[in-house]
Amino acid sequence: MSSRPVIFVVVGTPGSGKDLLVQAANDMGVLHCRIVPKHTDRGRQIDDSNEMICAGDEGYDLDGCDLTYKNYNNRYGIKMALLWDQLKLGVAQVVVVSNTDAINKLKDAFGSMVKLIFVHSEMDEEKYRLEQRALGNNETYVDARVDAYNQALALYYRNIARFDHVLIYAGSREDLFDQIFRLFNYYETQ
Repeated sequence: MSSRPVIFVVVGTPGSGKDLLVQAANDMGVLHCRIVPKHTDRGRQIDDSNEMICAGDEGYDLDGCDLTYKNYNNRYGIKMALLWDQLKLGVAQVVVVSNTDAINKLKDAFGSMVKLIFVHSEMDEEKYRLEQRALGNNETYVDARVDAYNQALALYYRNIARFDHVLIYAGSREDLFDQIFRLFNYYETQ
């Protein structure tokens, strides 16, 4: 439990390690933090974790979300009451959001409790494009993912002074987990 509960809003390019950060938060357990579920109108993807409640999933309720936004041609939503409930219990939370309007709404609602984190990887746009092609993805999909990559990076560049922390994913899962643990530990002891 956090003595000073915060909401870690995670931003990063595709392939930057955001999913690993969510996995690390899950591994640390609910005593350290909880993953904020997001509802989305898209279908479930193979790498979706428990943070996503996709169209067709049990509990899907995008219309019941009071913070909604569009990202990469899909709608996403968060139930703000759930965030407030967990904060009242003293529980830190993690939510992955790569949309400026959604981040602004979270900052407006929760103020200094929101801690913006950018997850950076050594993978540049061209390396990411090559990786996606090597996975057998078609060019339309690859172009869309590279566009998403550039949007997330631009969000960071345009708002660099608003970010509280940058985590570096250099290919070592253990190193990223260590960074996350140290960050959570810092806020738990404040």
